[in-house]
Amino acid sequence: MPEVAINIGDKKFTVTCQPGEESALEAAASLLNDEASFLVSEIGQLSEQKLLLMSGLMLADKMTSQSEKLAKAERALEESLAKAKKLEENDASREEQLDGKFLEQLTNITEKAENLAYKIAN
Repeated sequence: MPEVAINIGDKKFTVTCQPGEESALEAAASLLNDEASFLVSEIGQLSEQKLLLMSGLMLADKMTSQSEKLAKAERALEESLAKAKKLEENDASREEQLDGKFLEQLTNITEKAENLAYKIAN
């Protein structure tokens, strides 16, 4: 298994991961380090344990917020798709109505033309 050296809050760690997951691990560590750096700049030095705990909780809070936003966006998308489908169905229904009216008008015109032709012929 590959080993990746990461830095969290000026503390070095070596972590193993599955082959091919190195870049994902480094990206996650970078996010955790950003949170740890923010905490150190705001609060000052913390114990390693508390720094990791607080950084993890801050990331979890951000993730929860993003998950809620994503769920809200998905609901809005579903509502929009349902409205679009309803509009398409209404348009199709209107087209059928217009086609029916057009056919009715053509039938009336045809009958009038036949009646006129009959009158002219007789």
